[in-house]
Amino acid sequence: MASALRRAKSSRVDPVALVISLTAGESGLSRRGMACLGRLRRSQLQVMQQSRGALVRVRASRRPMLDLAAAAAESPLLADFVSLFSLQLVDDYPEQGRALRAILHARAELEFTRSAAAALWRPDGRHEIAALARKAKVNAPLLTGILWVALKPLCEAVARAYLRHVDAPAGGADCPVCGGPAWARRGKLARCALCESRWQADFEPGPWRTAEGLQARGAKVVYNAGTGSRLVQFDARLFETAFHIGPMIELVRLLEPRR
Repeated sequence: MASALRRAKSSRVDPVALVISLTAGESGLSRRGMACLGRLRRSQLQVMQQSRGALVRVRASRRPMLDLAAAAAESPLLADFVSLFSLQLVDDYPEQGRALRAILHARAELEFTRSAAAALWRPDGRHEIAALARKAKVNAPLLTGILWVALKPLCEAVARAYLRHVDAPAGGADCPVCGGPAWARRGKLARCALCESRWQADFEPGPWRTAEGLQARGAKVVYNAGTGSRLVQFDARLFETAFHIGPMIELVRLLEPRR
């Protein structure tokens, strides 16, 4: 971590690599796994850049303003994104090719893909995905991870485009754009775990303290002593690039060889 922070002083530093090293450095992933995380995030950013325009059809309401999870599940790009990330993971982990190609084969049935994607962020969605996975004879946790990686750039891109025209309302602990939970903060600003939107949040009252253990400068984990809620507290520079990496780490762990 210290070496990553020293490199951050250079104008040539890769901000994605820096965020990953600071937020996933203690994940226990191999060097291969950490490299895979970087490629996945860069691919997400690339498809967001290349897919500008009408990605999905959205219906605005008061709060949250958009049902991004449902909208992304109906996107015509969904199956393509599942294919893109599945094939990328086949390149990174060819020994997992059979399980990954089974998901590629199943995703050709559009209704299966849309049903699984629509269930992803529902409270009981994992049970629905497990049932769909059994029927399609695919690995349910792997399917869940790939759907998360594929849907997230859709949600992020739509949220960014929407917020070019409206301001995110202040207040509340959950994201006013999509209703997702906050995972990071900088001062009074929160960042959404789903669409990465930023808003002036009302954080839970009570003392926020630094978590025990090794902390990265500029990206420390804090917790509410009253409720136990945890957030990553970033400095201004890192907050702009930060993204919720937890589910992506779990996906790569599924692919890593057993130790």
